[in-house]
Amino acid sequence: MIELTKSLDTRRFDIPGITLTAHQPEFLPWLGYVSKASMADAYFMLDNIQYVKDVFQNRNKIRIKQGDGWQWLVVPVKKAGSHLIQWSDVEIDNTQNWKKKHLNSIYYSYGKTPYFQYLFDKLEKLYLEEERFLLDFVIKVSKLILSEFEVNIPIYKVSDLVMDGYIIDGKKSELILNMCKVVDADNFIFGSVGRTYIDKELFKKHDVNYFFQNFNHPVYNQKHGEFISNMSSIDLLFNHGKDSINILKKSNGDTE
Repeated sequence: MIELTKSLDTRRFDIPGITLTAHQPEFLPWLGYVSKASMADAYFMLDNIQYVKDVFQNRNKIRIKQGDGWQWLVVPVKKAGSHLIQWSDVEIDNTQNWKKKHLNSIYYSYGKTPYFQYLFDKLEKLYLEEERFLLDFVIKVSKLILSEFEVNIPIYKVSDLVMDGYIIDGKKSELILNMCKVVDADNFIFGSVGRTYIDKELFKKHDVNYFFQNFNHPVYNQKHGEFISNMSSIDLLFNHGKDSINILKKSNGDTE
């Protein structure tokens, strides 16, 4: 068992005991992802499950001036021989010139924002590193963003824990409860979607409390006019720098 201590972050969800949260890896994660991580004492990157295409695993949104006011940044991946593929097996299609396109899009979208150069230099460094697998790239970028929001809790890849001998299997509620055992967590924080699949009786049986993140998306000044929500969290960082932490504020949790 991994022993944890309580996070001293003022954004931590104020409940007794050790609190865990988890999420599938997400490229350039949105603000709700960051805020949920800040609520807990440890964060598990759930990478030992099936990869899902065409959501946020390999793409996210940035704010632009033209058209609808936003665009996708997509990391191209190689087609699998089967529709079923594990996260750890997803390879980046580096035959495409996607890195240059991403960096150019970020430059043209945010180059005149107040905090551009500081963050762009860090992102560019990660982009220029060679990665074969999507998971490695996504996790590096996610850790950078969490660091910029000063989310300083332990972060674990579930696949690494499994390799270390921890039993983390099952589906949905069973899988989550097995993760909780690894750190002896008293509480688990779901995203809002958790309400659709949680087995509440199973959680009660294992004496683990459950909460659902209640996230209120902040409204803030963006470079390109009227505010559009649900962009990648780099949108807030480029526009507001370290003030982003106070703008994001703290999430609460509900039991129903």
